[in-house]
Amino acid sequence: MKNWALWLCVGIISLIGGLLALFNPLSASIAATTLAGWALLFVGALQGWSAWKSAGFKARTGAGIAAAASLLMGLVLLFGPFGDGTFLRYALTALLIISGAAKLWAARHIRGDDLHLVVLGAGGVSVLLGLVVLTGFPGFLAGSLGAILGLELMANGAALVVLSLRRRKVAPLA
Repeated sequence: MKNWALWLCVGIISLIGGLLALFNPLSASIAATTLAGWALLFVGALQGWSAWKSAGFKARTGAGIAAAASLLMGLVLLFGPFGDGTFLRYALTALLIISGAAKLWAARHIRGDDLHLVVLGAGGVSVLLGLVVLTGFPGFLAGSLGAILGLELMANGAALVVLSLRRRKVAPLA
């Protein structure tokens, strides 16, 4: 990606959205879900725009997959679960695992960097959250959609901030 500042802004927005979702996961689950849904839509749209502007197939593909996952997760959250909530559970599981896989893919490309482990950890957190939603274990976390979304937004934000700072380091000044 040529514009590292855009990724930095998206990462900071994602971190803020995650913190806001974590501050109130139980007492205002609907508000946290709505907030996280809008934050995911906004982050996904910016990631999609960033993917469109990216040079190179690998960068475009990784950012595009992450953007699609964020957009779909945001739409599912805003329009609510369909039926008995099983669809939401499976969709959220799939999207969290896809988002984690995209982060793990991005981590492959910065293996020698000092901050490689942050992006790798963010991908692992997303995959782990997907498995938590799928299995329902542990019960206190699986029942709190706001906490799961807050953690996913924070993992997404951490990965984007690290990737943007890494990109800034190697990008020529214009």
